[in-house]
Amino acid sequence: MGEFLRDQLKLELSEAKTLITHARSEKARFLGYHIHTLHEDTQRDDRNRRSLNGRIGLRIPEEIIEEKCRMLMKGNKVRHRPELYQESDFTILNTYQAEFRGIANYYRLAYKLSNLGKWKYVMQRSLVQTLAAKFHISVPQVYKRYRTTLLVEGVPYQGFQVVRERKGKKPLVATWGGISLKWNVQATITDQRQRIWRGRSELEQRLLAQVCEYCILTQDLGYVFGHSFVADKQAL
Repeated sequence: MGEFLRDQLKLELSEAKTLITHARSEKARFLGYHIHTLHEDTQRDDRNRRSLNGRIGLRIPEEIIEEKCRMLMKGNKVRHRPELYQESDFTILNTYQAEFRGIANYYRLAYKLSNLGKWKYVMQRSLVQTLAAKFHISVPQVYKRYRTTLLVEGVPYQGFQVVRERKGKKPLVATWGGISLKWNVQATITDQRQRIWRGRSELEQRLLAQVCEYCILTQDLGYVFGHSFVADKQAL
């Protein structure tokens, strides 16, 4: 194959990145996934024939889960995140949720997506300890203050929630939890990392301001001048 690519197509293979892998006993790494062939004699179809063997399977590399957990641990203990102390509880919940959702959605094609449960547990412990340290309360008090049941597509999940009421509008809601770890082979992968705003102002304050950050017009004034609230400077 290397000779064909070199002589016929004039392409060069990188020796460091090119390898032959036995798909049944080993795994190849591609785009963050482990790829291999499945083998399970107990999986049978209606005619009692093995229906799974030889199919391609995608898995989450174990080292990725371990690295994610290690980033939130100090020694053998889960740590809090002091860099989030200046944020509100609304933004803290939204930050943890966005980070977990991004990884869970990217690996939606992995047939053992439930392995992310370990990282989810570590993240929840870190979230609780961060809230406890910020408000100088105990961990049980954090659970009592924020715990709720989230109903997602008719399925109840235990999680946390912060609600900010807005006059004449739907309230702003930040949640932790309610993200399914169910395998979905039809999922569409969106690998655009969600931006998490920090430093300039609170996410909560920016949402409640109801001011276009491009043209500095309020929502009402924007409509008076025939200008959409989300338009940019050039649209004016």
